Amino acid sequence: MKNNSGTLLFAYWVSCTLQLSQCCSFGHDDLSRRSPVDYTPVITANKLARDQRLSRRKAAPSRFAITNTHIFNGVGLSPASTVIVHDGLIEAVCTPECALVSVPAEATYDAGGMTLLPGLMDSHAHPSNVTHLTALTASGVTTTVLANCAVAALCASLDDHPGLTTLTRASLAATSPNSTHAAMLLAQGVTLSRLIANLAQIPSWITTEVSTGGAFIKIIGSAPGTGLQPAALTLLVREAHAAGIIVVLHASSTVAFAQGVAAGADQVHHSTLDEAADDGLVAAYVAAGTVVCPTLTMMRAIVEQLNPAGASFDAAVKTARRLHAAGVELLVGTDGNWEATSPARVLFGSSVHDELENMVRLVGMSPVEALRAATEKPARAFGLVDRGVVAVGKRADLVLVEGDPTVDIKSARAVRRVWVGGIEFRE
Repeated sequence: MKNNSGTLLFAYWVSCTLQLSQCCSFGHDDLSRRSPVDYTPVITANKLARDQRLSRRKAAPSRFAITNTHIFNGVGLSPASTVIVHDGLIEAVCTPECALVSVPAEATYDAGGMTLLPGLMDSHAHPSNVTHLTALTASGVTTTVLANCAVAALCASLDDHPGLTTLTRASLAATSPNSTHAAMLLAQGVTLSRLIANLAQIPSWITTEVSTGGAFIKIIGSAPGTGLQPAALTLLVREAHAAGIIVVLHASSTVAFAQGVAAGADQVHHSTLDEAADDGLVAAYVAAGTVVCPTLTMMRAIVEQLNPAGASFDAAVKTARRLHAAGVELLVGTDGNWEATSPARVLFGSSVHDELENMVRLVGMSPVEALRAATEKPARAFGLVDRGVVAVGKRADLVLVEGDPTVDIKSARAVRRVWVGGIEFRE
């Protein structure tokens, strides 16, 4: 975990704190007045769909081969190759053929020269039902970060659906009772007792969230507007790191971005809608090694669907572009959601390709850099060491696409076949 002390960060934090009163707020409708969502029918349907898919898994071949494919290796495409999968893992990668491993003819897939990618990863989304998982998988997304877990039973009902995208799950978003996000959480059925009203609650809050399946801690930055104060943000990060867990902080303003890096968060998600990050803030991110997931697709959706006063998509793009140019690691994430409690909606699955294209066209990444930001880099950032690359011993999360996405990133949309943990996706 990062040690975030340093005069550069402290000076920048003080500067931004003094400017807080000048920042514009991005308001949403009053979600606290809505009735809490009843997720019971959704949980029941998710469990039924899981049982059906578990029965299908028994019929899947334990060993199969993908032949005549060009593999994305992080720098380009391989010559025509063969990949052997056994019991959900990659057993062999050979150029051109694996002659020593016997694979039945009926379990051999001739890719016809198509490109084989590691399964794509959406580093920030909010799926809640099997339809969402299906849309993600159909677009080649084999791993999704569930960026807030308000209802543990709902989150658990999305686990272990063979052939569908797998989840790595956040905690409940940490925020205070007086924040805008608190109203959103209350609308999802979260009780006030689960929100953080004082510093004394934080150690036990972290323990509870970890025990209910949170793979990382999600925190809501408080600026602009009310919410957790810097001391609470810093203590949340410290307690999470003491438990060996990474921290992701939500931020959509320059002040909240400064909060995230000053508190020592491992990742900051979203981008700045008030103004572009200046040289001081960018330098702070470089010094701290903080990873950023800009979710430009959601930033655009907020501006277009809500049109909040003072919000600028151009500012969000400039921040992402400046961070990338300075060498800050960026991840592909969408904030995909289709919930009544969300301030703006983004389609599942296809939005990952929107974001890949944003990274290339708007941020300045090469197609290879964008693909890495949706495969190996998020796998490493979230500690998922078993995936992200096509290599022996890794999970068989694989996507066949037509064309060469290392040259034209739009080719990644042409998904023709998907395997998740060695199970082929079938709707």
